[in-house]
Amino acid sequence: MFTQRDKIKELAEFLVKGQDTQCMIFRNTNYQPRGVSEVITCEYSIKTLRIVYNEWFVEGFELANKMKLPGTEYHGKLVKGSGVTVTTKDKGPYTFYGKDALSIKDACELNRDIASYILTR
Repeated sequence: MFTQRDKIKELAEFLVKGQDTQCMIFRNTNYQPRGVSEVITCEYSIKTLRIVYNEWFVEGFELANKMKLPGTEYHGKLVKGSGVTVTTKDKGPYTFYGKDALSIKDACELNRDIASYILTR
């Protein structure tokens, strides 16, 4: 039997893959960089749903990885302990961790070039 939490997760994963999803990604200066890794905040909105998470990011990851630059091991990982928060108008906020968080994050980033969405401040 599905709980309310399971339903929110499934709904988020389904809706965020749509073309109507609005995406805003910006560098988060509240976290210190780790080598060449820095934190970005990813925010997706569709209909009455909002998904937010913090993720480590390395610009030009392929090249940085080949050069074995410090911080590349963080690339693509959620900031430890931050999780993925899904907020709906009628059900409120839910924060997911572990496999559930990664599943939602993967759905958000499917067929999206994250680097092209990043806003600089």
